[in-house]
Amino acid sequence: MPLPGRTSPPRSNSNSDHRARPNQRGGRSLSSQDSSACPRRRRPRRTARLRGRVRPRGPDPMGRACRRQQVGSGCMTHDFRCHRMLGLDRLARALDTRMLSFAMTLVLVALLIVFYTVTMVNMSAISGRIDEINAHPYPVTVAAGEVETNLVQLRTLSDRLVYVRTPEAVDAVEDEYASIDQAIADPLATIASQCRSSPEKAAALSADYETLKAEQRQLIDECRDPAATDAEVQRLVSEQVDPLIGAMLARNSEIIGSSHQSFGALFELAVKACAETALYATVLMAGVLAVLAIFLITLKRRNAERDRLQKNLEAALETARHASQAKSQFLASVSHDIRTPCSAIVGLTEIAERHVGETDWVEECLSKITLSSHHLISLINDVLEMSKIESGRFLLNDETFSLEELVSLVDVIAQQQARTKQLAFRMEAGDVSGVYVRGDSLRLRQVLLNLIGNAVKYTEPGGEVRLRVRLERAGCVSPEQAPCADETLMLGECRRGVDFPETPCGGEGACGCALYRFEIEDNGIGMTPEFVGRIFEPFERERTSETRGIEGTGLGMSITKSIVDQMGGTITVKSERHHGTTFTVDLPLCLENADVAKPLPAEDAAPTLPKRVDFSGVRVLVAEDDEINAEIACDIVGRTHAEVVWAHDGAEAVETVLQAPDGWFDLVFMDVEMPNMDGLEASRTLRDACRREGRTQLVIVAMTANAYVEDRRRAFDAGMDDYLVKPFGFADVCDVMDLRLPARSESDGQHEANESAEPALSLV
Repeated sequence: MPLPGRTSPPRSNSNSDHRARPNQRGGRSLSSQDSSACPRRRRPRRTARLRGRVRPRGPDPMGRACRRQQVGSGCMTHDFRCHRMLGLDRLARALDTRMLSFAMTLVLVALLIVFYTVTMVNMSAISGRIDEINAHPYPVTVAAGEVETNLVQLRTLSDRLVYVRTPEAVDAVEDEYASIDQAIADPLATIASQCRSSPEKAAALSADYETLKAEQRQLIDECRDPAATDAEVQRLVSEQVDPLIGAMLARNSEIIGSSHQSFGALFELAVKACAETALYATVLMAGVLAVLAIFLITLKRRNAERDRLQKNLEAALETARHASQAKSQFLASVSHDIRTPCSAIVGLTEIAERHVGETDWVEECLSKITLSSHHLISLINDVLEMSKIESGRFLLNDETFSLEELVSLVDVIAQQQARTKQLAFRMEAGDVSGVYVRGDSLRLRQVLLNLIGNAVKYTEPGGEVRLRVRLERAGCVSPEQAPCADETLMLGECRRGVDFPETPCGGEGACGCALYRFEIEDNGIGMTPEFVGRIFEPFERERTSETRGIEGTGLGMSITKSIVDQMGGTITVKSERHHGTTFTVDLPLCLENADVAKPLPAEDAAPTLPKRVDFSGVRVLVAEDDEINAEIACDIVGRTHAEVVWAHDGAEAVETVLQAPDGWFDLVFMDVEMPNMDGLEASRTLRDACRREGRTQLVIVAMTANAYVEDRRRAFDAGMDDYLVKPFGFADVCDVMDLRLPARSESDGQHEANESAEPALSLV
């Protein structure tokens, strides 16, 4: 079909060629179908590409490939990663246990070595003391005792000669002297050689004994001399012999005393060494026992931790096994749901090709293809949404929106869904008139449409679905439901921890908080109590004869529950078989205006007026690397009567805009992921170049299949003005152009009325 109003932009250089160049890329050429096809600039040395070829785009194809693989086998990939991390953790703990055992063993060995060394040193000291006692004090004391006995005997023998001097008596005394001399010789020698306490006294004692022996011989000779008188003998004994023996006894007593003292000192040293040995042994044994106790306690805890980790690992493996089974069941169930619209698209396309001349038949096929495409996109979106939630990259947007407009839009969409299935849809909205709140309007609308779509899906024709919206509680809410990130709201202070009605605002909403309730009720087939308990789990679908023919992935309710939880709300469900189901969602919202909401009477919303669709005179540049998507985008934009130019990538888009006169292009539809230069870099380059050269800043609208909050934020940070999510249609393009080009949208806008109602082409 020819596309109207498409011309190439003039170059700033007067010698430039203003004609549209033919498409030299592989696949079907737009100009080969129609001479007025979307013109575009040809880049040199561009590699030919077959139509429909799938290739990664952007700077990170491998990352997206991994993410696509995770979508298909996310559970198994996650399980493998989880198991590998658990295995590494267990290995680290095992290494810690081995290191601990090795350290404890070293400590025990060191303590035992110290214990052995101290014991041997002390035992050697004790043995030395015993040897010293055995070598000095004890034998000297014994010898001194023998010497004392012999000296006393010698004194007695000397005194006997004073009274009896017969030859027999003298011979007897002489024999006794000789006997005692033999007996006293060894003790004196022992004392002289081993006495360490008084060696000089020991030597003097031996010398005195030699003197005593001389005196004894003199006494014997005196007694045998007949001329000697008794007085002379008595004088010799009393003046020479007895004093010498007395002196020897005194010196011997001193030697005995010093030996006793030395024995006591050595004994005390031995006792002290024994006490030190016992003390060291006790301390070291206590240390050994303490280290052993610590080791055993630590080992016990490690074993307990290992058992706990083992149980957790087994539980994780069991969970992974269940998740894998659930994923397999999901793939088995969703395979039919995906193949059904794909088969319909392929079959209807073949039918339309065989009946090209029959307009009615082709239009009917195209209408059914559109419905099948939308259903297929819905399935894919559910899978991607759940993957986003499971990966933890799910974020909420923070924006101000009208609650009244949101519920009105939901009502319009729900009315169309209900009419398609011959159902009655009623909305009862109160307390939302003029209310503006902060939050994520897209996610809130998704929650409501998911619940309404679920109700429509499981309600028989002729049934009724009802949506009720009301202000459940005004004023401060509990900390668990507080929607604000901190304690300060837009128009007041949210006193966390104080529940309504005991609030500073008295429950009048002056603090800027409100709790809204959304109820979706139907009189459909209902659910069993068992399924109600697991309805919010991923991939769960009730398998009954009544639901067997109903399409679905089992992800819608799980996604809804995750969004509600992320928004700080609650969702409950009541259901009874063959009597219908009621979902209740309570969401805390921050009021942008603190006025008390007035009730809105329950009524069906009126259909919205059509947007303006005539943008004659507007010049639009479409930057899209995919030829099919570019053809569709050029056709959709061309239906607005705007002039359209096609650029193959971001670099060509920048070159086209900068080579055209200032203000030539009014708007650029920029694909985000393109080769050579992606849309984000191209937008930044255009903004910088226009600012540097003083050119007029044109409107840049992103075109991408990435619909997440962080993707939108990156686009806006790059300088883009708006955001279109693929697939989009004619109405979406008109909305953006009407919003961003108000001066150019003031035409009559009375384009063919049926044009906006016919199925719009969509980007894939």
